[in-house]
Amino acid sequence: MKALSLTLISGALALAGVGAAQAQDFSAPGFYGAIGYNNVSPKSNNGVLAGAFHSSIGDDSEPSLTLGYRFPQNWSVEAWFPVTKFQHDVKLEGMQSATIKHMPVLVTGQYHFLSDQAWQPFVGLGYGWVSISDERTTGPIAGTSLNVKDGDGFVGQLGLDYYATPNVFVRADAKYFSWSSNVELNGAGIGKVKVDPWIFGLSVGYKF
Repeated sequence: MKALSLTLISGALALAGVGAAQAQDFSAPGFYGAIGYNNVSPKSNNGVLAGAFHSSIGDDSEPSLTLGYRFPQNWSVEAWFPVTKFQHDVKLEGMQSATIKHMPVLVTGQYHFLSDQAWQPFVGLGYGWVSISDERTTGPIAGTSLNVKDGDGFVGQLGLDYYATPNVFVRADAKYFSWSSNVELNGAGIGKVKVDPWIFGLSVGYKF
């Protein structure tokens, strides 16, 4: 009986040691990368242009990359950007009037809750920059020269990581990017569009 008790205690300690090692691995520091798919969904009612025309910007989905570094325990920092540019339709007073493309780069610092567990919810805060290009006009403003300026702004983030192994994880997250851009038509300023998109994403990552 004594031998059996010692065996059970040894087994329990071994299992506890394995669990502790796995828990430590989940929060171990290191670089990581992820590839995902994201939808950029701008707010509705994006502003009045030329004093009379209400603008609205459609959404788009594209693949993305994330590169980051996990510090010991709870903290990490990362950069997120799309693989290809997002493209959006722009309507004025409900009529298709333009398309634009943009390439955002978002940098966030994150705090991970339950950092020793496989399921790790997190929050993030950071800053983002966006480069606008390929503005094309159609419909009521076809033939004019549209120039949407680059923008930047603060980023908030909510997400959940699931570590299938200490190195492989799956992520679902949502970012809010507070971003607006000045707009010119034929070289004259006609107002500002406030984009303020939610960026919803799913990704798969690996921690080195």
